[in-house]
Amino acid sequence: MRTRSAKRIKLEPFGVQEQSGSPSLPPNVFAFAKPSQGPPHWHEVYNEVVKMRAKFWAPVDSQGCERMPETINPGVKLRSPKTFRFQLLISLMLSSQTKDEVNFDAMKALHQGLIAKGYPDGLTLESVLPLTEKEIDAYICKVGFHNRKASYIRNTCLILKEKYGGDIPNTIEDIVSLPGVGPKMGYLLLQNAWNINSGIGVDVHLHRLAEMWKWTKNAKNPEQTRAQLEEWLPKEYWSDINPLLVGFGQAICVPKANNCDICTLGAKGLCKSANKKLLGVGIGQKRLEKLQKQRADLSLLLKELE
Repeated sequence: MRTRSAKRIKLEPFGVQEQSGSPSLPPNVFAFAKPSQGPPHWHEVYNEVVKMRAKFWAPVDSQGCERMPETINPGVKLRSPKTFRFQLLISLMLSSQTKDEVNFDAMKALHQGLIAKGYPDGLTLESVLPLTEKEIDAYICKVGFHNRKASYIRNTCLILKEKYGGDIPNTIEDIVSLPGVGPKMGYLLLQNAWNINSGIGVDVHLHRLAEMWKWTKNAKNPEQTRAQLEEWLPKEYWSDINPLLVGFGQAICVPKANNCDICTLGAKGLCKSANKKLLGVGIGQKRLEKLQKQRADLSLLLKELE
């Protein structure tokens, strides 16, 4: 029987410049009994990532799609769940091939721009419906493929009004039928908007890391990764694994960058892809300066490695 061995850290709404404490992270996999399914040592890798992630805020922890509504509009989830769901949907639609930091800027511009137009609640279905595609595009022009996304948002808003009573749907089939919404967005939306855990939201970081750690076999795309992970990963971890590993991929195991000297997976023999030339070398001043310019403040993690 699996149990959770650590208490979840509560995360209160915060501004991007007001981060303190540790991110809200999932508890470890039960450490005293080897899980009966899944690839060898997956639970050890998972637990080690949890420990590292407790030492830094990654962009996903404040500017990721799941956090976005509360970041730009603190308290919205309790104050207006319907508005929260809509803002989460828009954040997910803007996120494709766009960094969290850029997505945050676009969401903030859209929300505050609509407040300035006289809508006290800012970004809502009712405030977006009167906008033209060109007006939407002007707010979101920093994100990738903004012209296409402006069209998707405009058409999605019309569908939500006409077909779903102004709210977002609560089945994966209906969600992915919306313009510009794929399975990753759909499963994350269900988990965070409706508390429905029917699948794993797999982005490029989770896809890349799962293949590197041999959690999947010859998965060619995120959808294949999702299908393979769902075969063995206990369902209780489906909603945790995306933000956990996205943050790890943003700050530690960065694409095309060797940060193995600050990652404990290599030192403990849990990552066969670790660059052995960097293990145990130590962190000099130039290396420290380079690490300080990355997407997360790694000072707590670096201090532990001293």
